[in-house]
Amino acid sequence: MILAIETSCDDSAVALMDLEGNVIANEISSQISLHERFGGIVPEIASRQHLMTLPLLLRQTLEKHNLTINDLAAIAVTAHPGLIGSLLVGITYAKSLSWLAGIPLIPVDHLEGHLLAPFLDHKELSFPYLGLIASGGHTHLIRANALGDYELLGKTIDDAAGEAYDKVAKMLGFQYPGGPIIDQIGKDFKNPSIEFPIPLIGKKTLNFSFSGLKTAVRNQALAQGVYVEKQKLISYEEFKAQPEDERKLKVMNIAASFQKIMEKIILRRFKEALRQTGLQQMVITGGVASNQGLRTQLHQLAKKHRVRFYHPESKNCTDNAAMIAYVALQYFKQGDRDFTNDLRLNASPKSPIGQLKLVLPAEESKKKNL
Repeated sequence: MILAIETSCDDSAVALMDLEGNVIANEISSQISLHERFGGIVPEIASRQHLMTLPLLLRQTLEKHNLTINDLAAIAVTAHPGLIGSLLVGITYAKSLSWLAGIPLIPVDHLEGHLLAPFLDHKELSFPYLGLIASGGHTHLIRANALGDYELLGKTIDDAAGEAYDKVAKMLGFQYPGGPIIDQIGKDFKNPSIEFPIPLIGKKTLNFSFSGLKTAVRNQALAQGVYVEKQKLISYEEFKAQPEDERKLKVMNIAASFQKIMEKIILRRFKEALRQTGLQQMVITGGVASNQGLRTQLHQLAKKHRVRFYHPESKNCTDNAAMIAYVALQYFKQGDRDFTNDLRLNASPKSPIGQLKLVLPAEESKKKNL
C-alpha cells in the first residue's frame, strides 16, 4: 500500500493505493470557503489550514480502512511545484512518517501527477500521447513518450489558463473559483457576440498567452459598465436568481465570449501539435479539464482527426493525492531508482518538467541549424 500526500496549493489531500494500482481512498479537504471572499488563494491562510487539517485527514483515512503505517510500503509526497509554505507542510509530515515507519519516501512532481492522472480512469491509455496540463498555475503542452520521458512543446509565457478563467470571473463579480461559473454561463448563453483577439496569432509557436486576453476582457467590461471592483463577489446561483436585465445580459455575453475564445485557443494548439507530432492520442488534464464546453470541443476535434481523446474524471482533474500515488507507484514498481529515506528533501516552487527546454517544431529546428 502506498500513502500519498498532496498539499501543493490550497487543498489538503491524501490517498491510499494498493500495489496493483487500485485507489483505496482519495480524500480531499477543500479550502474554497476560506479563500473565496478574497477572489483567489492567500498563501499564508492555505499553509496554516494544511497544518490543522492534514494530520486529522491522515489519521481518519488510515482508521477508516483499518490501516496503520506498518501496512504501508512507501510514502509519496508532492515535492514541487507549488506554494512553498503549503508544500513544506506536506513534505514535513511525509518525512516524519517515512522515518517512523522505516519505508521509502518518494517525491513526486505535481505536473507529472496531472500528466498521468488520466490513467486513473482510462487503463487503455498508453504512451506516447499529447498532453495539455491546464490549471490555475500551469499551462504546459507535453509529448509524453514514456514514464519520466517528456518533451515540452509549449507553455504559457505569462498567465495560466485557469488563472485567466478565475481573473475574468472576478472582473465580472463572481466568486472563486470562477472557471466553473464561466463554463456554466457559456452553456446558458448560446450566441455570444464579442470577438476577442486570439493571442500569438500568426506566430509559429505552440506557446500560450492569456495576459493580453484578460486585458481585452477588462476593457470590454469597463466599456459596458459591468466591471466589478471592491464589491461583494457572488455565486452562480445568486447570479442566476437576478432579474434578466440589460446588465445581466452584458455580463453573460462577455463571459460566454471569453469561454468561446478559450475553446478556440486551446483547440488551435491541439490541432497544430497533432499535425507536428503525428500522435494518435490526446489528453487534457488539470482543473481546466473539468470545463464541459472545452471537453465537448476537444471530443469533436479528436473525432475529426481520428485520434483518441482522454481526460480524467472531474474528481481527478483538480489537485488530488490519487494522481501522486499513481506516479509514485509506477516508479516504485519500475525498481530502477533508489528511494532511500531522504530527510533532506525540500520543497521547490519550480517543476523539472516545467523547466524543460522547449522542443522546436521540426521546420523551425532546421532553419535554426542552417
